[in-house]
Amino acid sequence: MSSLKKWALALAIAIVLNLFINYGISVFYKAPQYDDFCKDAARAYPYKIYPAEPQLQQQQQKDCQVVEVSEELQKSCSEQKGYVAFKYNSTGCATEAYCEMCGKLFNDVNNRRNSNVFVILVVFGVAAIITGIAVKAEAVANGFLFGGILSLVIAAIRNWGQLQDAIKLIILGAVLALLIWVGYKKVNANKDAREISASQQPRQRKKKQK
Repeated sequence: MSSLKKWALALAIAIVLNLFINYGISVFYKAPQYDDFCKDAARAYPYKIYPAEPQLQQQQQKDCQVVEVSEELQKSCSEQKGYVAFKYNSTGCATEAYCEMCGKLFNDVNNRRNSNVFVILVVFGVAAIITGIAVKAEAVANGFLFGGILSLVIAAIRNWGQLQDAIKLIILGAVLALLIWVGYKKVNANKDAREISASQQPRQRKKKQK
């Protein structure tokens, strides 16, 4: 196999490997949907459901009273990372203001999933790199190596903004150490292969002379 074909195969393996991993995560570990947590998100401000008849609309306008939102509720809700919403009666009038926490709950669940996905991608990335070292076929080995490195990069990009500085430093250090180790392994493997090949050449020449 030519060098170009080997690199093309390695690149294809790296890309398809990551597509397979990420698609598998999306199938078996689905992301939370905002609408499942905040079904009444559109009711962040008071509104009135007016009937079709103009007379009933006028009557409802008179019946609905303005709901005041205290500064204490606004401040408390803001500190809890929620938003002020309203409860409504059967006629569509706002009756009470409260702090809606569905958005924070969604963010907490989504962030927890992102952290778990980060761990999954890192595990698959490290496993792919180790597999790349163990496999003898050069094109396949390079494909797993590139695929593993790409998986680590994707894991960092997806969660980089959520990670603390200390964790970022640890991740970068671990990945750097892993890449250096892989480099030494590959160099030593290639050196051993050249030495074996060089030692076999004199024997082959002697056989031809005989």
